[in-house]
Amino acid sequence: MLHPTVRLIAWGVAVALVQGFPFLGLSLVCAVAVAAGAWFAPQRLGALLWRTRWLITSLVLIFALATPGVYLLPALGGYGPTVEGLQLGAAHLLRLIFVLATLAVLLQTTGVEGLVAGLHGLILPLAWLGLDRGRVAVRLMLVMQYAEHSGPGRHWREWLGSCDDLHAVGPIHLRQTRLALIDYAVLVGLTLCILAFLGAMP
Repeated sequence: MLHPTVRLIAWGVAVALVQGFPFLGLSLVCAVAVAAGAWFAPQRLGALLWRTRWLITSLVLIFALATPGVYLLPALGGYGPTVEGLQLGAAHLLRLIFVLATLAVLLQTTGVEGLVAGLHGLILPLAWLGLDRGRVAVRLMLVMQYAEHSGPGRHWREWLGSCDDLHAVGPIHLRQTRLALIDYAVLVGLTLCILAFLGAMP
């Protein structure tokens, strides 16, 4: 099992690299990501897609209606979608779905404590500037545990205004483990992928 910090780095690199994929490659990796999300984290994936449904809808509509090009429905004139707009909207939609699907898998396989431990390792360079990583990690874990254990219908103003029951989430455990050999191998592989991708760019 990879170190949580390496998982976060791998997820970030995947999200960054997928932005430059052509439409066919983007469709393939998105299909794989959705299949993985449906297998490993169906509830999380469904929740993420449901919560971003308006973002998804507006994303497609904005690109479809605001991108110049050949009108798909000439009778509507400037009020109709364009072929180029639909293509751009579909590409950005696939990128967003890829991010959500891979995020669902990351959250499911890493968990709250693992995710915070990964962030704790990720912000190591900031410790050189005097940042207290432990305090940041504990506060972040406290917020995430509170959000997970509180009801889904709770209003955000209640989260800000009533924090007396934060102790109900239980004790906080911050796992700190060293990188293994496979972690270093993955980091080297990710570095090579980034260099290869940058080298292939025109």
